[in-house]
Amino acid sequence: MTLTNRWKTICILGYQGSVSRDENRSAHGGVCLHQARQAKNGRIMARKVNSNGRHEEVGEAFEIDADRLAHWQSLDR
Repeated sequence: MTLTNRWKTICILGYQGSVSRDENRSAHGGVCLHQARQAKNGRIMARKVNSNGRHEEVGEAFEIDADRLAHWQSLDR
């Protein structure tokens, strides 16, 4: 998989809990999108987004390594 500077959903899992300090309870109970993108400095950045169709709760971006990205990809199969 080739990452660009835009967020790409790597896998979709069931809702597991809040992903942001700015909690949006309306987004809870649906799914959690695990997303990644390539940063300018070559690092892989990730975030989690809770969504129930109408509402979203976007978590803070954090750095991951290629092993974690591969693990997320394996969860989507």
